Amino acid sequence: LHDALPIFFSDAQMADYLDVRLRLAGCSADSVGQALLLVSELYGMDFVAAPGGMTAEAMRRLLDGSRPLHMETVLGVLHGLGLRLRVEVAE
Repeated sequence: LHDALPIFFSDAQMADYLDVRLRLAGCSADSVGQALLLVSELYGMDFVAAPGGMTAEAMRRLLDGSRPLHMETVLGVLHGLGLRLRVEVAE
């Protein structure tokens, strides 16, 4: 799948960016949605939305902050990006 995409950054860089956003003080659902929206746009929104059976426009509406961000959406976007959510003990 990646071979067909105009990738602007590596999977590792994408994961690092999202990880840093989640660790920021004051991280909110809106800021997570905006970070997922940015990464999805750079990755290719059609490619991110397709595994969940959504259109790119529907995915944009779910991430743009105009609606509450649901865990199902977060997990779907991460799946579409080829990433997964991991939990670790806080330091």
